Formats: sequence, C-alpha cells, structure tokens
Amino acid sequence: MKINPYIKNLSVYSKNFTFQNKETTNFKNFLLQKLKEIDASEKAALQAIENLAKGEDVDLSEVALRIAKADVNFKLLLRIRNKLLEAYQEIMRMQI
Repeated sequence: MKINPYIKNLSVYSKNFTFQNKETTNFKNFLLQKLKEIDASEKAALQAIENLAKGEDVDLSEVALRIAKADVNFKLLLRIRNKLLEAYQEIMRMQI
C-alpha cells in the first residue's frame, strides 16, 4: 500500500504552507476588541444597577450575574496588563 500519493494532496505537507483563514488579526486589534467587550460588560452591569436602584422590575440574580461577569473580565484584563508590563520590563533589563 502506497501512502505517498495521498500525502502530496494534503496542504499540510506542501512546501508553500499557508493558512486557510485569510483574516489576519494582529495583537493590537485583538486587544482593542477585547477592551471594547470588557467596556460593554461594565456598562451592562452599571445599567443593571441603575435599573435596580430606580425600582424597575429586574431580576436580582441577573444583576448579580452581570456584576460578577464585569468583575471577572476586569480582573482578567488587569492580569494581562501586569504580564505585559512585566515582559516589557524584562526586555528593558536585557543587555545588548
């Protein structure tokens, strides 16, 4: 049984390997997109708190869930910022 003729047809083994996904996202765009998502979750939490304070008919568990989600998102963002800052400081300490 010969396997080689079948392997030639696979794009993984070709010399000019290219990704099938044509959309390229760089780190800056990815980070900006995530910042917008975190901002939106913060705004949704604040809106839920305002609605609760106004006495509107809102589910208390939904308000708590939005607050918790915004809190987790912000803590994750803070950790990412700290890691990026540590990496930058480590690079600046390197001697060339």
